Amino acid sequence: MALHAISLVGLFLPVNPKLEDNSIADETLLEQLRALPRVVWILFAGLFIHRFGTFVVPFLTLYLKDQGYSAWDTAIVFASMAVGGIGAMVLGGRLSDLIGRKNTMGLALFGAALSMLLMWQATDIPSYVISSFLVGITQGMYHPASNSLLVDVVPEGRRVTAFAVVRWAVNLGFACGMAAGGVLAEKNFAYLFVGDAVTSAIFAIIAVTMLPHGVKTSLNQSRWSLALRDMARNRHFIAFFFANLLATALFFQWGSSVTRLLGDLGYGKSVYGWLMAGNGLLIAFFEIPISQMTRRRFPPPMIAIGFLLCGIGVGLNAFAVPGVESALVIVAVALVIFTAGEMISLPIAGAWVASLAPEKMRGRYSAGVGLSWNLGHAVAPGAGLLLYESAPQLLWWGSLALGAIAYALMIWSSRGCENKTL
Repeated sequence: MALHAISLVGLFLPVNPKLEDNSIADETLLEQLRALPRVVWILFAGLFIHRFGTFVVPFLTLYLKDQGYSAWDTAIVFASMAVGGIGAMVLGGRLSDLIGRKNTMGLALFGAALSMLLMWQATDIPSYVISSFLVGITQGMYHPASNSLLVDVVPEGRRVTAFAVVRWAVNLGFACGMAAGGVLAEKNFAYLFVGDAVTSAIFAIIAVTMLPHGVKTSLNQSRWSLALRDMARNRHFIAFFFANLLATALFFQWGSSVTRLLGDLGYGKSVYGWLMAGNGLLIAFFEIPISQMTRRRFPPPMIAIGFLLCGIGVGLNAFAVPGVESALVIVAVALVIFTAGEMISLPIAGAWVASLAPEKMRGRYSAGVGLSWNLGHAVAPGAGLLLYESAPQLLWWGSLALGAIAYALMIWSSRGCENKTL
């Protein structure tokens, strides 16, 4: 049903004129996949391995609790990691443009392996704060390089498909890794730290030995000040940055306020786990086929509709209140609508931002988008929980409003925008 609804919406959206007479537009999904460069499939493998081994962060709250630390201690550790994530975007964006994508990814991933082992050896809160900061900065630093490399090597017209393939690897790896991580955590938490470090190191070796350098620039031209001036003049990027920041606040509600909602409805952790598994399965089965449609459409309206659906999805939780027999069904339907928005917006958004960036600023542009995610991660979960405690209906209807504002920003930015093939 979701696919039929999306297809009907697509009939009313403008086709990208640059693709109308392009043979790429007529390619089937299988032809698109076969035409992707070898680098995309190397990244696919590396990202799957890395995300499969992302064991520690999802289970860190439980680990710290078992070690006897308070909720406040845990919050400090995660705040330090979030600050590291912001630094990762600043450092990773510049290094990606200066020393190349491959070198940046290798440096970041080897650093991630070492920082995870360092956290394993932490014995008090100061050492956890330092190690979590290092985890945040190294685990996030490879993202601008990875995204930029995709655009460096994938020709126009196939980039949305490439981003969808990479997202598929990330989601599939994370879903499989969460299951394995739960088993390992039951036996010994040490396995989580070692497994996380080993998979980061494997991805680093893959990056250094098998990936190209990508586009580089000089020390002077890689300065952030130049990129920031260029971004400030690019209203399409500015609009996307703030729209994405609002959408990010919606994404993080599923890991914070929605979990509290399910608890108040009387459901246990396993129900939440199954719902999140459903999100992953929908993405695994439908995101790549959906990207086959979105790549032929004008990007800003597609991103706008995706963000609006995300807002509707979170907002629908307003009707899931204690005492309503269908409350769980409402939350499940809300998640399906949210996931549809995620699948429509995110693959094309990655390609859209890259198309807005000058070739030698792609790393910093990608980092700018990553910064919006990290800012949202630092603020949205806590703010959502506080609002849920005091005024839950305001949280849900406010989420709908955020989706609508993000929609309006993207529609506004599309006016007078040059069509680009993605």
